Amino acid sequence: MRKLNVILFLALLVGAISITGCQDDDPIIGKPTIDFKGGAGYAHDDVTLKTYEKLLVGFNAAYDDDTDNFLTRFTLKIGDEVLVDSIFNAETFSADYLISFDAVGETTLTGKITDAGGFTDQVSFNITIEEGGVKVRKTEEFVLGSVNDLEAGSFYSAVENVIYDRDNVSENTDKVDFIFFKGATNQNTLAAPDDPDVVTVFPSINNWTVHNKTRFEPTEMTAQEFDALEDYHIFPEFTETTSKANHLENGDVVYFKTDSGKQGYVKVVDLFTRGDVAKLQVIIEE
Repeated sequence: MRKLNVILFLALLVGAISITGCQDDDPIIGKPTIDFKGGAGYAHDDVTLKTYEKLLVGFNAAYDDDTDNFLTRFTLKIGDEVLVDSIFNAETFSADYLISFDAVGETTLTGKITDAGGFTDQVSFNITIEEGGVKVRKTEEFVLGSVNDLEAGSFYSAVENVIYDRDNVSENTDKVDFIFFKGATNQNTLAAPDDPDVVTVFPSINNWTVHNKTRFEPTEMTAQEFDALEDYHIFPEFTETTSKANHLENGDVVYFKTDSGKQGYVKVVDLFTRGDVAKLQVIIEE
């Protein structure tokens, strides 16, 4: 099992620390109290999450009003890891935190309050983290060629991870998700079979029986981030309606969605300085 890493998205103090007056030299012994916040959206009991799913947890704490032992410290722990360690001097404390996990596992979340007399109170619940997202498949690097390249196929089935060429594509038009071409206007381009520009490069596409409507969306994902993706992934919402990704450059990562609804990324590994070919790599949901 991978190391259970914790991602703290937000630490929001909510008008939380109320400071009043000075403490007496001889405080009465008492105990502070801490509780989880309730209400919609807050977690306060044992919970099961998916990886990268956000967990909202909130705390309210107060000193014992029969004493002058003000609150002095709040700690938030996930397992043995101290996520928050706040030092202050106040009658009350209130805070919200958004937390997520990037690996599966089991752990315990604990919030602890300490007062000036060294007295403490704490609350906790157990967290089980399961794999989130969908299972994805990463291909080996492969080469597609434009119309002028007779050795590399131009037509790619991302769902099947199969390259078709001009000799066998006419019997497999229903399987083609995108096509590579290099043009004077669009330059290095990946296009859906229904794209209006791709038929000017490959006129025979007009005769295809099926023109799959793959759609493309640019991303800010780096090639290194693409390489780091593992077996499961949560894809963002897909909103684009464009039928091509043009003016591609080395290192670009393009988000796509096939006509059959499969989501994926294609990374531009190399656009060679000579020849109309592109070396690519694809990640697609299974």
